[in-house]
Amino acid sequence: MQVTINQVRHAVHSALEAAFPAIPITEEENKQMLDPPRFVVRLLEQTHTQELGRRYRREYPFVVQYSSPGGSHDDMYNMAEQLMTVLNWITVNDSRWPGQSMKVQMIEGVLQFSVTYRMLVWEQEPAVPAMRNMAQEGKINGS
Repeated sequence: MQVTINQVRHAVHSALEAAFPAIPITEEENKQMLDPPRFVVRLLEQTHTQELGRRYRREYPFVVQYSSPGGSHDDMYNMAEQLMTVLNWITVNDSRWPGQSMKVQMIEGVLQFSVTYRMLVWEQEPAVPAMRNMAQEGKINGS
């Protein structure tokens, strides 16, 4: 299966948009966090490791930042609970992938929700040209 970075990014965005249609999503971190509520979704360092032959393991670690209009810890932790459910599974190319290593942290009044998606992907098999026609003759010596 071929999976691109953008397909995974769009799947995370789609999951958030479906669950929270009224909350805008951006990818640019801004010091003012614009007008809360708002999500800032960032893909951290993505890895691509060969395992065997044409099989590779990819990891896509995301951080979803959320700022609440009231900024109360109750609001933030309620959102963290919802994010654990919403981002528990994403759909990429009609396949569902589980979110793993979920973590929640509060930093300077902003909720930091981390989740990683791990996938096995296969490199496409190289096209090998077919052989052309081959003529073969044989003789048997002896009686």
